Amino acid sequence: MAEMPPLPQQPYRDDVSGTELMPFRSKKISILRSRALIPLVATGLTCVLLFTIMGSVKSGQDVMMYMNVLATFLVFSMFAGLYFYMGERKNMLWYLVPFAITAFQLWFLLQPYFFVFRKLLPGDIAATGFVSAFIGMFFGAGLMEELLKAVPALLGLALALHLRKRATPGHPVLRNLALDGPVDGVLVGAAAGACFILIETLQQYVPNTIGEVMRNTKGDQGLSLLLGMMLLLPRVLNGIIGHMAWAGIFGYFIGLAVSHPRAIWKLLAIGWLLPSVLHGFWNSSSHLLGGAGAYVSGALSLFFFIACVLKAKQLEVSRLGGPIDGHSVLAVTAPSLGAPAAPGGVVPPKAPGLAGVFTGLATMAEKVVGFTARTTVPNPGAVPPAGPVALPESGLSIGAGAVRYALAPNQAIDFTTLFGAAGVPPGCAGLITGATGPGYDIRNTGQVTWAVTTPDGATSSVPPGGSVRATSGTRLMLGNATIDIQAF
Repeated sequence: MAEMPPLPQQPYRDDVSGTELMPFRSKKISILRSRALIPLVATGLTCVLLFTIMGSVKSGQDVMMYMNVLATFLVFSMFAGLYFYMGERKNMLWYLVPFAITAFQLWFLLQPYFFVFRKLLPGDIAATGFVSAFIGMFFGAGLMEELLKAVPALLGLALALHLRKRATPGHPVLRNLALDGPVDGVLVGAAAGACFILIETLQQYVPNTIGEVMRNTKGDQGLSLLLGMMLLLPRVLNGIIGHMAWAGIFGYFIGLAVSHPRAIWKLLAIGWLLPSVLHGFWNSSSHLLGGAGAYVSGALSLFFFIACVLKAKQLEVSRLGGPIDGHSVLAVTAPSLGAPAAPGGVVPPKAPGLAGVFTGLATMAEKVVGFTARTTVPNPGAVPPAGPVALPESGLSIGAGAVRYALAPNQAIDFTTLFGAAGVPPGCAGLITGATGPGYDIRNTGQVTWAVTTPDGATSSVPPGGSVRATSGTRLMLGNATIDIQAF
């Protein structure tokens, strides 16, 4: 067994700085910008609220309030776990919008859905066996509910295509509401699914169960509330392999349509039918498999959902060219920084074991649709020129996805040619120029105004003729593409 190297010696200081004693005074941290702020605040508030309700329970209504708070927190926790795993850059609060759109439909627009899918279509047929049960559930639950939950993602897709057609980054609010890819699509779908499972559980299943037990036990409120709680927990937790998973699968395909508009109808058809079949089978599997039906149908839903989650994450890493864990099964490790960044195709290696089955499944779906996003092919007219290039003094590269280019003085960049596949609209070009002081600027020599986000989170616009300082962590939003600057 090889001997482990010793731990590095820690430097010792006799003094402790003021910001170490009072870290909230440090200018090198930002509590309000922390991604952990929202889940930690939500957890703290939930705990205090649950203790408060528990200490003043006087009726069944107080217990129902306790259930509502607990169910909401459980749904939030499941979504937050998915959000952080996916590595989404968009603030978590933006996903309240698809949640609200879904709630509005369930409260005010449900009857038209019932009329179309359960009256005009065979979504309300009497189940006499597995086939009739599956047909009824496929139309009355699958197609109907998956379409309802997909409305927020479809609206985001429409907005994304509209911004691309106008060749403008749009207002920051519109950019955040527009769908920016499969990861965003999965999360928008999951947020809609979280709303659906919450409202369905708290306003239908739990009250119905409590009322039924009350009638059967001649008013035993304690037992009825206990059974209501026992139903609430599995129904809410089931959302991650139920409504959230099915809506996330559809959201994945809607997100793919952002970067593959020519295949939009194929993507939407597959995205709608696949979760609808899974949903219908979940609701009808007991007619075929008895008690084992829930295990089989749940495993199938989880299988397809994980495949979409992994593929969405891999595509996002490839699109943004961000840092990748060397042990990741999603994509290859980032190239060594000892040489200038250069364009090159990236083919993620096949992952071993079960993960390879998941990614292989996603690739098969791509072939059915008629495209593949597993290989990034460099665009023609690439900068820098072919052949070895000396490391530029800037030590910076610019790029989108797996294709990156080293920055050098007086270098022209045709963003449309280089990154058109990532969503850059026509008329986007720049020039690397010397800055006032050390470093470089990127001058906007095209006809499209850039939206810029600096490393500290500040946003601004750079009109034609304007310039932005080239610093590591700066991002240019050009149409639906994010072009970022990274240090070597």
